[in-house]
Amino acid sequence: MTRFIITTWALFLISISCCSAQIDSVLVCDVKFKNKKFDNPHAGSAFLLRYGGKVYACTAKHVLFFAKTDSMKTISLGDELKSWEFVSKKNEKNKVLAGKLINENTNEAITMPPKADWLVFDIKGDIPKDIITYTLREKPLREGEKVRFLGYPYNTAEPVNVVGSFIGFTQEGNLSLDIPKGTYGGCSGGPVLDAKGKLVGLVSMGYFNQKENKMVFEPSSTKHFQSIINE
Repeated sequence: MTRFIITTWALFLISISCCSAQIDSVLVCDVKFKNKKFDNPHAGSAFLLRYGGKVYACTAKHVLFFAKTDSMKTISLGDELKSWEFVSKKNEKNKVLAGKLINENTNEAITMPPKADWLVFDIKGDIPKDIITYTLREKPLREGEKVRFLGYPYNTAEPVNVVGSFIGFTQEGNLSLDIPKGTYGGCSGGPVLDAKGKLVGLVSMGYFNQKENKMVFEPSSTKHFQSIINE
């Protein structure tokens, strides 16, 4: 059984590697405002998710710290946004235009640490065929199970593809992962996947704990996404 799991995981790695040159498995948030001084071509990472017969564009809520004007204080884009696009770094023609911010909340302040760290958008227009659209994993993760996350660190042309393992859940209901030490700033909002490519979380909180000499990495659970869509 162990051999089968390892073989399945290896095949998944090969599959992703072979396809990565042809399709986009993770995007970046290119945010433009009416006042250009607040523009940010890489506010965070992002991905597309199919759920309930509809496709949504998803990133981390705390990306708003890097995609806001001085007057934006809540989970709302107000009337200052010009456009929010989810774009490929491999092919500039591959992009998706954000529509309505589904979990807009003018009563929720932009704060850290983020709670239910999802920012979910409707999509305007067509979706390029070369962008992956993920679906949710239905079964719960098992302790020690291999997972991976994708994202674009700042000032990079290629995404990272980091393998780790599932430790458990935090008190807030987020995932706790064991991953290698690294510089992952800019990856917030990227997808967290199981060995079959099913979505299990969204890259959220992560830092290196100097005292314990280990990475603390706590992606936001897909249950938070479901609560946004199903409420």
